[in-house]
Amino acid sequence: MGASRESLDRSLTFCIVALNAETDMLEAIPTDIFATNFRLQQENNLVGEVDTSVFREKARLELEEGTYELYREGRFSGDFLLERNGNIVARASKPRALRTRFEVELPNRSLVLRKLSVFSRRFGLFEGEKQIGSIYPAGIFTRRANIDLPGDWPLATRIFLFWLAFLMWRRQKQAAAS
Repeated sequence: MGASRESLDRSLTFCIVALNAETDMLEAIPTDIFATNFRLQQENNLVGEVDTSVFREKARLELEEGTYELYREGRFSGDFLLERNGNIVARASKPRALRTRFEVELPNRSLVLRKLSVFSRRFGLFEGEKQIGSIYPAGIFTRRANIDLPGDWPLATRIFLFWLAFLMWRRQKQAAAS
């Protein structure tokens, strides 16, 4: 892992997510005004971090139980994966390139994560026709995000779903800037 690996590591950003103990709501909180970095906190205790790549659709999630890799199979196409120790924990496919919709496969569960409106940045998580959670910005002029997903799900799974929404927000921001 020479100097090129070190420079790549420096290009990664951290993600912080704080958990509201009363509602099991996760909140993604950028580390500074320009960062795409977030920390993972639960009841004011740091429980992990997510390092996202600035240039590629990949990230590393560090939790107490271990390290997870979040990445896209191909450089510009393929499924989005959550992997731990070489095992795929979750998989998401994006059936249409220009839509903000993912078909998500978790152990014993098939879900859809999709943008609820073209006019908002809110994503809904659906099991069949029933909405079971959402991911959305905490306000108009903030990059904070609320992750309102079932609290009994593994933290890595909830962060994977947040990461998918984060990627879509980042793509939209880049498209608007060009």
